[in-house]
Amino acid sequence: MIGQVLRTTLLALGAGFLCQLAQDWLISQYFTDFLKTNLINILIALLAVNSTTMGIVLTKLRELIEKHGHQGEFEQTRAQFLLSIKEQVTLIAAAILLLTFQQSSYLKDIPNSGLFFGSAVAAIFVYSMMILYDTAKSVLIIIDYSPETEI
Repeated sequence: MIGQVLRTTLLALGAGFLCQLAQDWLISQYFTDFLKTNLINILIALLAVNSTTMGIVLTKLRELIEKHGHQGEFEQTRAQFLLSIKEQVTLIAAAILLLTFQQSSYLKDIPNSGLFFGSAVAAIFVYSMMILYDTAKSVLIIIDYSPETEI
C-alpha cells in the first residue's frame, strides 16, 4: 500500500508541475486562481461523494458475500477504501497548509516559491482526481463481478 501511495504521489506531483509549467508558458494564472478559490470545497465534496459511493459499494459487497460467500476476496477492497478515506482527509489538511503558506508574505521573496506551491496545490487536485477515478473503477468491478471468476 505504501508503494501505491508513493507512486500516486509522484505521478500527481509530476502532473502538478507540468500544469504549472503549462500555465507559465501560456502566461495564465487561471488554474492557480481557480484552485486557490475552490480546492478545499472540491476536496470536501469529493470526500462526500466517494464516501457515499463506498457505502453503496460496501453494501453491495455485503450482499454478495452473504449470497455467495467468498469474503476473503473482498478484504483488500475494504482496506483500499479505508486507505482512500485517509488519503482524502490528508489531502484536505495538506491543501489548507499549502494554500496558507502560498499566501504568506514571508515566503513571497523565496525564488520559485510560487512554482513550488502552485505545483504542490495542483498535485493535490490531481491526486484527488485519481482517487475519484479509483472509486468509480471499483463500482464497475462490482457491477461486473461474477462469483465464478476470480478478482
